[in-house]
Amino acid sequence: MNMPTLPGVAPAARRGPGRPKGSTNKRSGDLQRYVEAQFNGLTPGQQSAQIALVTAKELRACNGDLLSAMALKAKELARLLGCEAKEAWLLMQRERADLLPYIHQKRAPKAEEDGDQEKAPHVIIGVPMEAGTAAGSGEIPGEWDTPQDLLDYQPVSDDEPEQVTQPKSHAQG
Repeated sequence: MNMPTLPGVAPAARRGPGRPKGSTNKRSGDLQRYVEAQFNGLTPGQQSAQIALVTAKELRACNGDLLSAMALKAKELARLLGCEAKEAWLLMQRERADLLPYIHQKRAPKAEEDGDQEKAPHVIIGVPMEAGTAAGSGEIPGEWDTPQDLLDYQPVSDDEPEQVTQPKSHAQG
């Protein structure tokens, strides 16, 4: 279908099928508007916050003591719901936990540091002790083998072996 264009105006770039990125689904938008209209403009998150969180007024009533304000709110909620204060406290805790990801998002993982600073390798060497000690005499096969818990989660090194000590020479100087 050819659309007429205005002189000096480039036609809009054609995008692929479907909604543009970031746009909401029509049904989701309709549901959001319905919920806000039916419940005094409050979203479920705002209603959860009213249950779970202490307001500034409630905090002032308890002279700034947050724990006392939370306990007082739990008692009032329990009275309204006809349940134990402990159950109301747990309900408040659950609502706070549900709100947490929206308030305090997880941080992105830390970027890798410069590759120049390699971590020191970890080396585990099983060295038998002298015969007759707690390590045993070495006569039983596997007596000096490395314990399994030291082998678990140990990465295998692909590095070439290298000499870790310097040869002794009398010609140093």
